[in-house]
Amino acid sequence: MKKSKKKNNLKIHFNGYFFNYEKEKIIKASLVFSEYFKISNNFHFNLHSVDERKSKSLNKKYFQKNNSSDVLSFPLYENIDSILELNKDHDEDLGDMFINRQIVKKHAQIYENSFVDELQFIIIHGLLHLIGYSHKNEKELRKIEDKLMKMVWNES
Repeated sequence: MKKSKKKNNLKIHFNGYFFNYEKEKIIKASLVFSEYFKISNNFHFNLHSVDERKSKSLNKKYFQKNNSSDVLSFPLYENIDSILELNKDHDEDLGDMFINRQIVKKHAQIYENSFVDELQFIIIHGLLHLIGYSHKNEKELRKIEDKLMKMVWNES
């Protein structure tokens, strides 16, 4: 009998307002992400659901932008290489992600996605920021984002 290989999956600490079906879709997206980057299932990130006011406040304080955002990520490590050097057997916090449900909902309507599809996209986008991808290299960010989203939506 074959032993099933345990899949890599980041642990997610949910803070704020999330329905169970949203959590399931977020977990599926993070599973694809974790498997792709070979991130230990002992590692975790904190996911916060915030309103427009809190999103705008965080964006202004940390990024000097006077508007709210669909997702804000606060990584604890510089890049994926520094994360992969961590002891995979230890519990490691990769950072915090704040999502604004109101903007995710608006974007879902604009891009003609369901709310949960847009939520999965935002999670992947935010996770990429947590491991060092930034808008400074927009082409690379979008390329890996597109690849991961194809995998997520084929898995869902």
